[in-house]
Amino acid sequence: MLWRNTLEPRDLYGSLAEFLKTTLGFRLKAIIMFGSTIYMGRGRDIDLIVIIDKLEGLAEKQKLEYTLMIELMKKHKGLVFDVHVMDIELFRENLVPGTFLSGLALGYTILYDEINIEKEILDFLEKLSREKYILHNKYGSWDLSKHARIMLRLKSKSRMVQ
Repeated sequence: MLWRNTLEPRDLYGSLAEFLKTTLGFRLKAIIMFGSTIYMGRGRDIDLIVIIDKLEGLAEKQKLEYTLMIELMKKHKGLVFDVHVMDIELFRENLVPGTFLSGLALGYTILYDEINIEKEILDFLEKLSREKYILHNKYGSWDLSKHARIMLRLKSKSRMVQ
């Protein structure tokens, strides 16, 4: 079943941010929604990157991802979530071409940001835009360099409006 944006996006975004802020408290540093739900307007799941202050290892990462996924699906019946929990250091390590974070070039929305994560993403997109990177997935092939340039223009325009 494909999820389509049947809820008002801003209502869903606010609900997700509030739930994660309440659940993780001071540990929560940023929330990023990305993936097919953003760049195609529909998808099988809602992909979230949840950035916290510090992970105490792989076991904690897996437990948090599983717990958050289950609790979000209970709260938002009918929706499926793919939650990626990272600490700031792990996020920065993976903000390189070839990792799943390269998909941010296709589109993303920041739901919460207390550490100016958008600047780091934009710096990454700038680097990505200068070289040829192609992503192949079940939806097709994507020229990430081209999409990074487009995303940089879109984000630049939205910052000028704010």
